[in-house]
Amino acid sequence: MISTNGTGRGVPVASAARVAAAERFAAVIVSAFEKCEETSIPLSNAQKTALIEAALVEFDGFEAELSSLMRVAELLSELSRNGTAPTDPELD
Repeated sequence: MISTNGTGRGVPVASAARVAAAERFAAVIVSAFEKCEETSIPLSNAQKTALIEAALVEFDGFEAELSSLMRVAELLSELSRNGTAPTDPELD
């Protein structure tokens, strides 16, 4: 699914959502590190690295999952409009 971003150019929604999620995700990690520093329980560099690695593993695949969910929504929308299942070359 493509959405316009106010410039007239199409932006894939899944990509835009992934960027927005990544920015929030990074802000949460930075905030967590800052809270640890503020409470005098700082994380070691090894702990920070392990936390970031775990977070990246969980985040990997988010765009593909979102894209597949959006494709299902598109197919269901077309089905409700036309009353018949659309043909999807990706599923053939």
